Amino acid sequence: MTVKLKSRVYQIFEIGELPLSNNAVEQSIRPSTIIRKNSLFAKSTAGAKANAIFYTIVQTAKLNNLNVFKYLELIFEAHTRSQNPDLKAYLPWNPMVRQLCGN
Repeated sequence: MTVKLKSRVYQIFEIGELPLSNNAVEQSIRPSTIIRKNSLFAKSTAGAKANAIFYTIVQTAKLNNLNVFKYLELIFEAHTRSQNPDLKAYLPWNPMVRQLCGN
């Protein structure tokens, strides 16, 4: 380490609240990075759009504290039962959905 940087590096020891690593920040941005990488391999515009829809549904379920697998199962089951399901009935904040798919 050069002498010029020594004073800057030692500042982390003066302020006890500073984390010694940025692992928490890296882990928080990891999902968006993975999604971006996966979207690079979409073979078509329709494939990229399908990826975006899928990731949006999954992240919305996570943000609403739902079991993602159960939520996707509920949506797919509703879609196969009816050609035009009432989409508002399957939004994550619907009380019935929260009861069936909540963690």
